[in-house]
Amino acid sequence: MLCNEKQRYTQVGGKRPFGVSLLYMGWDQHFGYQLYQSDPSGNYTGWKATCIGNNHQAAVSLLKQEYKSPDLIEAKKLAMKVLSKTLDVKLSAEKIEMATLTRRNDKTIVENLTVAEVSQLIKEHEEKEKEQEVQQLA
Repeated sequence: MLCNEKQRYTQVGGKRPFGVSLLYMGWDQHFGYQLYQSDPSGNYTGWKATCIGNNHQAAVSLLKQEYKSPDLIEAKKLAMKVLSKTLDVKLSAEKIEMATLTRRNDKTIVENLTVAEVSQLIKEHEEKEKEQEVQQLA
């Protein structure tokens, strides 16, 4: 429905007043977990993993190399790795918002990670990076 509305403005008015790309996630009984991207024209594409925004080409390239249908814990770690490699700023929990979509008791649950949870992911990522640097120097 959202993409239809964006497409209507593109075709009828020749304008793209929404001017945004969106990522949205969901779950249904037929397809399971889903991730879609829509662009300002109303086109949409389904993905297993993707990124939009500044430096998205590098992020998508890294996802193509490293994504292996991870569980939720590994997916969060991979997301943090992608952010660390592609953002132009130092990672901080105050600058990152993360959310997960899970199924519990036949209900779809979207949960935003707390600042403490994001901080822990950043800490674990940085420790792993340091370990890898030490191994490369040895």
